[in-house]
Amino acid sequence: ADGNPDKVSLENAIELLKEVMTHINEDKRKTEGQRQIFDVVYEVDGCPANLLSSHRNLVQRVETIVLDDNLCDRGEQVTLFLFNDCLEIARKRHKVISSFKSPHGQTRPPASLKHVVLMPLSQIRGVLDIKETEDCHSAFALVVRPPTEQSNLLFSFQLIVEEPKKDYWLRLLCRHVANTICKADSENIIFNTDPEFLEVNTKDMDSTLSRASRAFKKTSKKVTRAFSFTKTPKRVLQRALMAHSTPDTKSPTGNRTYLGSQLASTSSLAGVQSPSLVSLPAMFEKKYHTFSRSTTHLI
Repeated sequence: ADGNPDKVSLENAIELLKEVMTHINEDKRKTEGQRQIFDVVYEVDGCPANLLSSHRNLVQRVETIVLDDNLCDRGEQVTLFLFNDCLEIARKRHKVISSFKSPHGQTRPPASLKHVVLMPLSQIRGVLDIKETEDCHSAFALVVRPPTEQSNLLFSFQLIVEEPKKDYWLRLLCRHVANTICKADSENIIFNTDPEFLEVNTKDMDSTLSRASRAFKKTSKKVTRAFSFTKTPKRVLQRALMAHSTPDTKSPTGNRTYLGSQLASTSSLAGVQSPSLVSLPAMFEKKYHTFSRSTTHLI
């Protein structure tokens, strides 16, 4: 009742409780945001440690496909993690690593993504909304100017999820870019363009031929790395030959013949003779004569 002496006190108590609940919800929101950042760090293999920050929070996550070769191979599935001040780009792992088991006995699932680049939103010079055509659907592009480059780079993507919609995602991205660079109007960051101008096409992304082409490209890269001789430095090769040609064997003549053949094959493979290998027979012969003089009194 209005005449109750406790009415004013109760109203004040209710207002104080509302303020307490507001602070609790805000702290809960911050805690949830920090937990989401930790989840991203664990999900992305090689994620930079500086992604963890008290002022940073995860805004949106979208699944896309790369439409060019500037960032990674065309057709790669990449995930974009939009934070309030940066954009983490990670591609899907081709080979999932083993799971991590903590000392407390809890097993964490293996990282399903591989870090590509952590891009500050201040490096984004423009967001291109690529028009919808028969051969191009849900495509957009980012005009980026890294500090190490003297010209702008273009990264084009295709959204492959129903939610969020492309319009909402682009507006959200532009708003946070504008906030990062302290620009009031985020509409000046986004531009409309035709896919023919950027030579972007999404028609063949889901075709069997395109998938086979991407698989062949990945296989050829693996084969090239497997047969690359640059993985074995000459120092490693020389150390291996020296280990196999020790002077403690019973047949010095056989050793000299073996060392000569090894040196010949090494010179033909490396192209340049190493001074340490060329002096090996003389060193071996010196040690052998020393050993012979020390054992003549035993005969």
